Amino acid sequence: MVYWLDFVYSPPWFYGKDIAIDILSAIVVLLIGVFSFKNFLLDKKNKRHFFLSCAFILLGLSFITKIVVNILTHTQGWLSKQFWLSILGTEIIKPYGFLSAIGFLLYALLTLFGFYILYVLSSKDELSMNYVIIAYFILVSTYFTRFTYFIIYITAFIFLFAITRRYFLCYNETKYKNTLCLGISFGVITLSQFVFIFTSSNHAIYVLAELIQLVGYLFLLYTFVMVLRNAKKKK
Repeated sequence: MVYWLDFVYSPPWFYGKDIAIDILSAIVVLLIGVFSFKNFLLDKKNKRHFFLSCAFILLGLSFITKIVVNILTHTQGWLSKQFWLSILGTEIIKPYGFLSAIGFLLYALLTLFGFYILYVLSSKDELSMNYVIIAYFILVSTYFTRFTYFIIYITAFIFLFAITRRYFLCYNETKYKNTLCLGISFGVITLSQFVFIFTSSNHAIYVLAELIQLVGYLFLLYTFVMVLRNAKKKK
């Protein structure tokens, strides 16, 4: 027998509002992905812009996955236990449980690989076996997320904390304002992942985490726009 956790993204009174926030977050990260890809087209020798766009597109897809699952899960009627039983022919599927679990696992996989690529790009080292090993552990942690939901947020927190630390260290060396803004942006997003860890103890905490995450991504978008403006001025 296989049991799935019921993944609850937000308290009932926040339904709809959480979807709106995630839609805005998805738009923000996809815009960053588009900006990064445009930079790659201007300078195809710089592969970092290409992988940067891939990272944010993965994050955008993770939000889209979460949005779709939230919409379908909150929809009454055809997403009932009887609907799943008619397809799967088993009574071990709880109402909405199967859909939520599959959606959460896909969301976790896309999110972690998006942050992982950003982590690799923040390093000056070339791709090595260490990164391959880390990618393997992402797959493992995603698998166990179906039993313990907060593993995704702990893993994301570790990646983002490392990214934030690297940007602040870089700022201490260069004193470049945009690097400081990147450090602050990722720092805010890191804080949101830390808050997400405690969602199960109080679902209202999820609301706070969502808002912090949105602020982080908005500030990150602002930083990327400023970087592009500076690049155009130099040209």
